[in-house]
Amino acid sequence: MSLRRIAAVTLTITLALVIVTAVVWTYLIATYESELGTSNVIQIDLSESSSNSDTDNRLVELEFESGAEDLSWSSLEISLEVSGESYGCSFGSQSVSEVESGKIEVKLGADGKTFTTEVDATNSESFTYMDLGQQVETNSSSYWMKFSSTDIYLEDDVSWKYIADASLSDVDKIPENLSNDTDDRLEWYEYDLSVHRVNPNDGVYIFSKDNLTLKVKFLSYYNSDDESRYPTFQVAAVNNSFFPALANTDLVVPSPCMIIPGDTDNEYWNSNETVFLTENGVNICEGICAITLYVGYETVVVDLESEKFEIGQ
Repeated sequence: MSLRRIAAVTLTITLALVIVTAVVWTYLIATYESELGTSNVIQIDLSESSSNSDTDNRLVELEFESGAEDLSWSSLEISLEVSGESYGCSFGSQSVSEVESGKIEVKLGADGKTFTTEVDATNSESFTYMDLGQQVETNSSSYWMKFSSTDIYLEDDVSWKYIADASLSDVDKIPENLSNDTDDRLEWYEYDLSVHRVNPNDGVYIFSKDNLTLKVKFLSYYNSDDESRYPTFQVAAVNNSFFPALANTDLVVPSPCMIIPGDTDNEYWNSNETVFLTENGVNICEGICAITLYVGYETVVVDLESEKFEIGQ
């Protein structure tokens, strides 16, 4: 075989390999599935539902199908929609209609004490500044963290520590030896070249400033439309200490729908636990009511046996 022929065959094989590799990579990216969310399916029981003029009616019972996993209440969002109005369900408090403060969007979890916060960091030429304790957008003169694309920097007065392979519930006290090094950006993620994705580290960050200590777990770099440059994280006080944002009535109000757990574990909705949703001083449903139920876990919609049902029949 001539050298020209060998070169032609080699080029053909090389091009074929490049094409195959590109096709496989494109397929992996297109079919990527986030590890957030749960495969649990929620079953609905209306046998003890009531809908009279009282404001403490039991509306619905919920439980998981068999084979479920325990779910953290801090990562759950539950709401009911009746006659076009949405009612958040929690252990006592809810966000004020998914408050948006500039480029910061905050939602309070079902536990009533943990925020899921999304930051618009789409501007690569400037930073989005945030007061972590107040859960609002600020400016360069007063902030805890600043965001731009994947870059996150801490303000000089913030001390911090990273606890690897931890969940929020694992961290119940302030660790020793917090770092004061804020010169470098926060290395909060790893880049997965195989699927071209930014994946947050699987651990918890502790941030402390002005005698306030908070714990943060990054969930995603993407919003609900899978658009990048939207760092999303959970934030709560360590050991239920004071968290200013929870006292801000512009952010948080009493929930009209109360979650009544089936056991004494208020950290997790356990796999074999039945929970109840009841009115909490608000007449959500009177007479025959068509209800739409929404449940989200780690920002991902949870499968329901039926998302729409009627009570008071």
